[in-house]
Amino acid sequence: MQEFFIAAWRAEFANYPLLILQAAALLGILSIALLLSRTPTERFESRTLLYGCIFGATSFSLIALASQFFNLPSKPYLSSDLLFLGGLLGGWKGGAITLAMTILGRLIFGGVNQVEAFLLDMSITAAGGVAAHLIYRKKAIKDFGWSDVLKIWGTRMACSLFSSAIIFALELVPPKISIHVTTLQIFGFSTSLFILGSVIALLRSDALVRESYFQRMQMYRTDLLSGLPNRRALSEYLEILLKRDQTQHVLLTFEVGNLKEMVRTLGHDWTDKFWGHLARELMRQESLKLTSNGKSKCFQLSDLALAFVVKETSVKQIENSQLMPRLYADITEHLQVAGGPYSSAQLRCGITNVRMAGETNSSSVLRNISLALQSSNQQIRYFHDSFSAQADRDADVHELMIGWIRTVNPPMSYQPKFDLETRQICGAEALLRANSAEGISLSPLYVLDVATRYQLLLKLEWCIVEMVIREIANCMASGFHMPLSVNISAASITVPGLGERILDRLSRYSVPFELLSIEITESGHVPDMDTVRENVHRLHSAGVGLSLDDFGAGYSTLTTLAKIPFNEVKIDYAMVSMIEQPRMNKAIGLALESATRYGATLVAEGVETEAQLAILIDMGIKFGQGFLLSKAVPMDDLIELARRERGERLYGDLE
Repeated sequence: MQEFFIAAWRAEFANYPLLILQAAALLGILSIALLLSRTPTERFESRTLLYGCIFGATSFSLIALASQFFNLPSKPYLSSDLLFLGGLLGGWKGGAITLAMTILGRLIFGGVNQVEAFLLDMSITAAGGVAAHLIYRKKAIKDFGWSDVLKIWGTRMACSLFSSAIIFALELVPPKISIHVTTLQIFGFSTSLFILGSVIALLRSDALVRESYFQRMQMYRTDLLSGLPNRRALSEYLEILLKRDQTQHVLLTFEVGNLKEMVRTLGHDWTDKFWGHLARELMRQESLKLTSNGKSKCFQLSDLALAFVVKETSVKQIENSQLMPRLYADITEHLQVAGGPYSSAQLRCGITNVRMAGETNSSSVLRNISLALQSSNQQIRYFHDSFSAQADRDADVHELMIGWIRTVNPPMSYQPKFDLETRQICGAEALLRANSAEGISLSPLYVLDVATRYQLLLKLEWCIVEMVIREIANCMASGFHMPLSVNISAASITVPGLGERILDRLSRYSVPFELLSIEITESGHVPDMDTVRENVHRLHSAGVGLSLDDFGAGYSTLTTLAKIPFNEVKIDYAMVSMIEQPRMNKAIGLALESATRYGATLVAEGVETEAQLAILIDMGIKFGQGFLLSKAVPMDDLIELARRERGERLYGDLE
């Protein structure tokens, strides 16, 4: 018996050089496959088909090369180890592929001699590898140690011995041959340990290298200050969406327009924290979740902007749903309620389709929307067209403005202001209502944005002021002393001599000063300058009304109200629309108290329901305007409304 074991050991030892060469070839093939595969390998469950093909093809090739040894007692090839590895790394899919290719090679090059025995042996070995795969499939390869290798090696030995025992018990081969093969297997287990250890060490090293690589790539795709995915990550994500299918997606951008002022006042550390805070708050917004079905993703577009990709929707759908005004109002309220430095942040939003005509890749889309946002002062801007088409549209609006300024005849409508209790007209607000050459309505904010970019804002606003003064004179000629208000920006109020110029125009048309009111938009920061104080003092002392528009929605609230002697303070539709909510109701109450303390009247804009009207009256707010009371109308219709109202009052007095 001793001589038998010595002879078996010598036979197996003689095969070691060939087995080592085969193992080296296997490792080389596996290394090349890992290099060619670009996806990270973290767990055994990854790339199961790849492993099955590698070990199956290797087993088939080695059987072909070792076919000359089939008649010898010892066969120097690694089919059993390859079968086990195919199941271990490839699971049932990889194990099945390896088993099929090994059986095919054995039948082609070895014939059907002892077919039952080798089919049983191969199947049990592959099944053992699959069983080990199920145990270790969730464990990261980089976390494997020698204890894991020894456990897997033990499983490999158990499978071989179990297979030999069944073959011996079933007498599928002569007992002497069965004992001889089992002895050779036992002596060959050292080779199996070398192969298993080498393969797992190779995969572990590859996993560590890949993990390091992907960590570096993740750093390249992450903004270091906010921790959010950066512009590079956004560009790559958009490229994937563009190549995947023709589904439309939307890019939402949120920019802080006054970030430079905040950095100058508060330092850089606060702004770094702000982006993460804003991103978390936006992701919590239910309106955004519902619109995107939970398919939105946030990115740091630049130092000044965040970007959200909302999948499977379009700009038109978002505009029709009124998502952005609601989202903007909710975020603004959150920042103001949070208090501290957050309350002074001014957001601007841009909405564009990811797929746009003329934009061939994500880089051009990101570049163009960044340039467009930098040149825009609108709080919310929708980009329906490609940016080249948008530029043509801007040029057309520019031509329209040139004509309005030249003829001093901008297209205006007038939103009546009412006494809320009596519902009688007590004035009106002049609003720009323009149409394109094709008859499409143009947003006033868009027109003013184009005017700003073409450096025509001051001329356009003066044109509107002169038009409104002329319309007051026309009302007087019709027998109505109708007070009208006109909006001007903070840029206009800083123009030297503006106050004197307005008074001169009023005098030229013989219009009483008190019939004109100047509304200053509070969303544009009013600088503390001598020219501003001089203009305000000149207008106020002459009796021209001063109104603070969009109170609570802009840069500075009580500060602006304290510096300028406003006669009137307006809250916008975003606040009125949420008046039934307890927190917003309290905010409106504070606005009323603030206005009263400074001797100003509070006016509610955007009154659209009877419920809102009843709450406003109950709170003590006397004046308002909105679609419930009247839409904006041309001057002739406004005069007709006033004439009809006067007739009804006279008729009522006679009765």
